Amino acid sequence: MKDFIKKTGAIPLRSIDYRETSRIITAFTEHFGKVQLIAKGVRNPRSKISAAFQNLVHAEIVFYKRETQDIYLVKDASLEDFFEHIHGDLTRFAYASVIADFLFTLLAGEQVSKTLFQYSLFTLRSIDTTSKSDLPSVLAKYLLKGSSIIGFKMQLNVCASCGKENPTPVFFSHDNGGIICGSCQHIDPQASKLEPLLHQFLEKSQLQEQCVHLPNMKHSDYKNLFQLLSNWFYFHNNRILKTLNNHIRGEPFEVYQHPSGEMTGTITDDTIRTIHKEE
Repeated sequence: MKDFIKKTGAIPLRSIDYRETSRIITAFTEHFGKVQLIAKGVRNPRSKISAAFQNLVHAEIVFYKRETQDIYLVKDASLEDFFEHIHGDLTRFAYASVIADFLFTLLAGEQVSKTLFQYSLFTLRSIDTTSKSDLPSVLAKYLLKGSSIIGFKMQLNVCASCGKENPTPVFFSHDNGGIICGSCQHIDPQASKLEPLLHQFLEKSQLQEQCVHLPNMKHSDYKNLFQLLSNWFYFHNNRILKTLNNHIRGEPFEVYQHPSGEMTGTITDDTIRTIHKEE
């Protein structure tokens, strides 16, 4: 039995209520990727693990993992970091919600990436503590690096078609995976001109560990940058990050909640009954 007991760090992403006191949670874990968990009694006011299953916290969870199950039963959990400023400020919460939406929507079920897990925690801490003026830069860097980690990195330093270094002007081609030069523009009529400031921001963000700060970047520039990233995600995954689009429309506080039907797997009473009731 002990062989099935697993312990890992986790970031709860979404949850739905189940029956009177339980909850089904989708969480991104350090060692098992994105998983679905059932936390029995977590909605009880006296529950000792409820704090660990709030969205966008850092928790340590213990659960029973069986290969024949799609949803795993929680045995225990503890809260490691609450990110109090994220949960106490609507602006910070709106930015952090894009992180949860990115992981929930674009990451395959049980796709393990310790690098992405640690970088997600690092970014949540940054959103929790950095000045609000830096939040767009923090989010843009996360989305750029996160997309690289899960397999669709942008080509930003040379023409993705002919290999020309430092081309000017540059155009962004989704079909070719990044920038193309003016001489290659004809290969993709849908390619759009990429403003030098945005190209500079993207290129530096991809190369540098710390967030990039360009004094000339304005709100409208970040909006254009988020639109490019949104199109990039849709091109590769045919999925939309609604939280990111809320920022583009200027409505960041419309925090997106996926309906239960969009969660990985199908949740039914029969599924729940297959979970062994170890407690």
